[in-house]
Amino acid sequence: MSRISARSEQTQSPFTYTELINHALSEAALAPTVFDALDICGAVMVQLVELCRQAEVRYV
Repeated sequence: MSRISARSEQTQSPFTYTELINHALSEAALAPTVFDALDICGAVMVQLVELCRQAEVRYV
């Protein structure tokens, strides 16, 4: 099932924010060390910030 955005200016992303976070948490839970888990969580935070910045630029 594909998602249809309510606004035409919204672009379709392969993951919703929740799916991106859930995937990262699953990967972090299976990481071999706590440091690897932190790296995974940090990387997804950077991705979320970039997605938010892109969204902000589109609506300004």
